[in-house]
Amino acid sequence: MEFVDYYKILNISKNATDEDIKKAYRKLARKLHPDLNPNDPEAKRKFQEANEANEVLSDPEKRKKYDKHGKDWKHADEIENAQKQRRAYQGQSGGGYQNYSGNESDYSDFFESFFGGSGRQSSGRSAKFRGQDFNARLSLKLTDILADQKQVLTVNGKNIRLTIPAGVEDGQTIKI
Repeated sequence: MEFVDYYKILNISKNATDEDIKKAYRKLARKLHPDLNPNDPEAKRKFQEANEANEVLSDPEKRKKYDKHGKDWKHADEIENAQKQRRAYQGQSGGGYQNYSGNESDYSDFFESFFGGSGRQSSGRSAKFRGQDFNARLSLKLTDILADQKQVLTVNGKNIRLTIPAGVEDGQTIKI
């Protein structure tokens, strides 16, 4: 979707007042109204753009979203919810990816089944797992990052199920 600059359409600055927006819209509406330009399809399209620009910029809440998110302003609520979830997720894990330092009984059943045991050794040291690192690149749509996404990757003929957390960023590395 191409970015539509509502300020440019109404020929006003970003710090325009509500009165400036109203004046600019009325001026354009009189000039482009389809009744005054019945044989001009371009005037009709521009009139519709002016209506949309006025609708967004004259509503303080919509204008705030538009100013913050640009072309994605209609999805602002979903984006902000995903960002909140991401911050909460990072807060739970201590702010990012860190080495595990809890006691051994905290390992989940997932790790036990994935690595073939609980990882406990009689000496009390944590197990050292040797294995090859795999990297994969996933392409996600903007709407896919709004909520956790379950994905299945095939590595060496084995399917690996993983959950992509909401709010992932472009180029972010997720370690599993």
